[in-house]
Amino acid sequence: KVAVADGKEVAAATIQCSAEAEGFLANAERVKAVTPLCVGVGATAATFALLTPVLIKTFGYTNNLQVVVELYLFCPLVSVLAAAVASLALEETRSYTRRAMSVGNRRFAKSGLVGRTWLSTTEMIGNKSRSTSERWRSFA
Repeated sequence: KVAVADGKEVAAATIQCSAEAEGFLANAERVKAVTPLCVGVGATAATFALLTPVLIKTFGYTNNLQVVVELYLFCPLVSVLAAAVASLALEETRSYTRRAMSVGNRRFAKSGLVGRTWLSTTEMIGNKSRSTSERWRSFA
């Protein structure tokens, strides 16, 4: 019966750990949602950059050098900014997913894997169960 109770406690701790990791993954999903927008903005800006020479000729801006330079630089600038935002989103997504993975590693790693005095959740439950059993035995 003690082993069954220990198993149930380990299962509860596992579900709790899973819920915490799921929270980190939800944050990662939220941050990652901006990536398709960045790709669309970057692709649109790249397309408009190809159309810039035609637009300059059509609207007759060839005499105004400042406007020509601004038009040529605007689309690549927008594209680079979209790529920078996507890169930041990628880094933040990686951060959240690393944290989600480390939740389980932290909770269920054995002391030999961590390299210091460390008890995983499973080991703590077993030790607590043994100490409770010992107390009851010593009482009786």
